[in-house]
Amino acid sequence: MHSTHQKGVVGELEFSLHLMKKGFSVLTPIDPNSSYDLVIEKDNIFTRIQVKYCTPKNGVLRVELDRKKRTTKPYREREVDAMAAYDSVHHKFYLIPIKDIKSIGEIWLRVENSKSVQKKNMNLAEKFEI
Repeated sequence: MHSTHQKGVVGELEFSLHLMKKGFSVLTPIDPNSSYDLVIEKDNIFTRIQVKYCTPKNGVLRVELDRKKRTTKPYREREVDAMAAYDSVHHKFYLIPIKDIKSIGEIWLRVENSKSVQKKNMNLAEKFEI
């Protein structure tokens, strides 16, 4: 099992490689305390993203937007344009614009069909797949 830090590094590298294959330029900040992990650019549009390594549980990815023990501002209030979620089991990549996130602490993405027929208030991962 990898440490949290190692998972974060793997998530950033996997996401970077995936985006480069899709034609994005990928930039990394020199400052490790930056609000974002990567800056991506395509067609002169720059996007600052925070990458999260996620493992699905019960068909859902939980993307944390804040750490309870940290005293920093939540990502929503920092200079981040989107959250990136790397699904480590299905090897899928999701890019969620900050403006689409309603919660302060987390967003849940459904990556597998639900056993119930409920669709309302559900974030389907395919909407954010990149």
